[in-house]
Amino acid sequence: MTLKITQLMISKGFGGAERLFIDMSVALADAGIQVQAICHRDFVKQSALQHPNIILAPVHVRGAWDIFSARHITHAIRDFQPSVIHSHLARGAWFAGRAARTLRIPLAINLHNYVKLKYYRDATLFVPGTEDQKQYLIQHGIAARQIQVIPHFSLLNPVDQLRVSDDACPIFVSYGRMVKKKGFEVLLQAFKMMLDRGLNARLIIGGDGPERATLRALVQHLGLAASVEFSGWVDDVAAFLDRGDIFVLPSLDEPFGIVVLEAMARGKTIISTRTKGPVEVLNERMAYFAEVGDVTSLAHAMSAVLSDKQASADKAASALASYRSDYSRQAVVPKFIDLYTRLALGAGQN
Repeated sequence: MTLKITQLMISKGFGGAERLFIDMSVALADAGIQVQAICHRDFVKQSALQHPNIILAPVHVRGAWDIFSARHITHAIRDFQPSVIHSHLARGAWFAGRAARTLRIPLAINLHNYVKLKYYRDATLFVPGTEDQKQYLIQHGIAARQIQVIPHFSLLNPVDQLRVSDDACPIFVSYGRMVKKKGFEVLLQAFKMMLDRGLNARLIIGGDGPERATLRALVQHLGLAASVEFSGWVDDVAAFLDRGDIFVLPSLDEPFGIVVLEAMARGKTIISTRTKGPVEVLNERMAYFAEVGDVTSLAHAMSAVLSDKQASADKAASALASYRSDYSRQAVVPKFIDLYTRLALGAGQN
């Protein structure tokens, strides 16, 4: 059976959900599968979808009420004739659902967030990235047989060995969209508290967003200008991570956290808040944890990393091994291909 898969994501910006949309499209295309990638006309990362096996189909969508865009999307999918549609986020699920219902094509849906399910009623199968998201779906009336948990993955190649850190001035790195829920204000305050304890380190923050000016002002207010660098938007994730020794995820809310997988792949010691996604991916053998939104807890974790170099290296090694076995392209993409195949065969039998 020849698989053809439509990946559908209707958003303009870029975050973890959009990263999975791109990585899934590229990974399937690399595996020789024909992919139709439907995205918003103004999606900032369209260039990442350039591939001989990807047919890019940008659309202009004004809202869920936009019947003209709905027709356009349905017609594009009809012309491509995929075996399965795989949609991401609520708006994508709404438009994909209409097309799947009209064209009688099975629909797999990634939630990515804990949201109301009114846009998801046409799902053939939900594919949450965590067991916690599965329980959320069950609590909201979705039958367990309609759910299959498959973790997210990263295209980053794992490092061959851990890098030796700079004992004189270790470097913490963190990156993401500069919005409140990413917790960068907490990170800066925790970093200041750690330095005030007499420890020496630097912090590099990558990313951009509406909180950028606020965060820069906070750096000045805390007197951290000599120790904190804002590197701007991160295009080369591996190169950015390789600038540092310790990765920090200070998020206040993180349904999965693909950035954690990227840090695992590059062999970084990881500090994460106890948000829903990271606590399923990581454990105490792989990472240091801090309480959500707790400056003192995060400062303590950052200090702990610097106080025991061997324990820090052991955790990084365990996280790297887990990435290779559970979260790499090689580990995860075959699970999606198997899922698509079963959905396509099931649709063909009905």
